[in-house]
Amino acid sequence: MVVLVAVLIIFLASTNAPTMTSAKSQNASSSQPGVTRTSINVGALATLSGPLAADFAAIVPGVRAYFSYVNARGGVNGRSVNLTHVVDDGGVPSNNANGARTLVQQDKVFAVVGMASFFFTAEPYLAQTGTPTFGYATQNDWAGPLNLFGAYGSVINNDTAGPAFAFIAERTHAHSIGLMAYGVPQSAGVCQVAERELQKVGFHIGFVDLNAPLGGDLTPDALRMKKANVDLLMSCMDVNGNVQIARSMYQNGMSNFSQFWLDGYNSSTLKQYSSIMKKTYFMVQHVPFQAPAEFPGGFPGVATYLAAMKKYAPQDVQSEVAMEGWISAATFVEGLRAAGPNPTQAAVVKEINKLPNFTAGAVMSPVAWTVSHTKVLEPSCESYVETGMTGHGTPYFHVVFNKGTNIWVCFNYQGPLDVHHPVPPPKGAPGT
Repeated sequence: MVVLVAVLIIFLASTNAPTMTSAKSQNASSSQPGVTRTSINVGALATLSGPLAADFAAIVPGVRAYFSYVNARGGVNGRSVNLTHVVDDGGVPSNNANGARTLVQQDKVFAVVGMASFFFTAEPYLAQTGTPTFGYATQNDWAGPLNLFGAYGSVINNDTAGPAFAFIAERTHAHSIGLMAYGVPQSAGVCQVAERELQKVGFHIGFVDLNAPLGGDLTPDALRMKKANVDLLMSCMDVNGNVQIARSMYQNGMSNFSQFWLDGYNSSTLKQYSSIMKKTYFMVQHVPFQAPAEFPGGFPGVATYLAAMKKYAPQDVQSEVAMEGWISAATFVEGLRAAGPNPTQAAVVKEINKLPNFTAGAVMSPVAWTVSHTKVLEPSCESYVETGMTGHGTPYFHVVFNKGTNIWVCFNYQGPLDVHHPVPPPKGAPGT
C-alpha cells in the first residue's frame, strides 16, 4: 500500500490547541464499553480543523454514511451502530493522544472508527488498550498491533508504487520524464522509488527535483523541464504543488505533455483546474467513482457507496478520504456481525483478522487481514483514471487501462518488472 501524497507532507500545524468535544456516553447494559441493549456506540478522532483538515475531515462523513446505510437495513445483530463521539485533534500531536484517552476513558466507546490524522500519537495507547481502531493509515505507526486496521491495510510500502510509475511511462510512450517532489522524506521517498524503477526499466529521466520548496516558486523547474523536452511530468507533491508546476509549464510554452499526479482525484479540483489538467492520470486504490456509470451493473459496491453518500453526505461524494471512512466502517461492521449478538472488543478484532480477502463490499482490491498488519502481499493492484473533455467543454474523469470490467493493473513489486505484462489480480477483486 502507498498512501496518498497529500498527507505525506508535514504542514505547519496550528499552535492553538482546539478544544476537544464529544457527546456524553449512554449507560451501557453490557460489560463491554459502548454496548447497550439497542446500540453499539463508537467514536472518531480526526483532524477536523486547522491547516490539515482538508486532507482528513471527510473521513467522518464517510463513516456516518456507512452506519446510516447499515442502520436503515436493520443494524447489526439487532442493534444500531452509532457514531456518537467525535474528537477534533486540530492537527496537534498531543491532542491526538489525549483525544484517544477521552474516547476510551470518558466516553466509553466500543471502538474508534474514523481515525484520520497525520500525527497518530494515540497509537501506543490504543494498541495497549486493545481498542478496535479503524482509519486512514498515513505512516507505518499503524503496522503491527492486531487491533489497528488501516483502510487498505496497515502497512505502507512505497516500493509498491514503483511499478505504477513505470507503467504510466510505458502507456504514455514517454521520451523524457520529469520527477517532482518536496524536500521532505515522505514526499521525496515516493519519487525516489519511482526514479529507481524508471531507470531500471530503461526510461529516460530528463529532469529531477526531489527538493522542491513547499509554497515556493517552481518556475525554474518548469524552464528546466522545457529545456529537457519533458513530455511526462510525474509529481509526488500535493494538489497545490501539482497545480503550481503544471500552470508554470503551460505559462512557459509547454503544452504537449502528460501528467501523473498522486493527489487531486476529485471533481472539484478538475472543474477548477481543467485547463492545466489535460492528459492527467491518477492511480486509485479503490474502484473509481466513475466505474458504475461506465460499466452499468458491474460495480454494485461503489454504486451503493455513491447512492448512500449522495443521501447522507452529498458534499463529500467523490472524496477519497470519505471512501477511507466508508471502508473503515465496513471493516468494523464486518467484525461486529461475525462477533455475534454479545460482541466483545477482542472478538471483533479476532474475527476481522480471520478475513483472507476483504473488499469492504466490493469497493477495493482484496485486503488479507490474516497478514496485512505486517506485510503487503503481492501483487500490488491499482485502478487508473484519466482526465478528458467532452465536446461541450465539460471536464471529466474516465477509467483507463481496463479490460472490460477488469479495471485492475497489478504487478509484483519485488524482483524483475515487465511493464508490458501486468499480472492477474487476486481472486475476489471487484469486476473480475
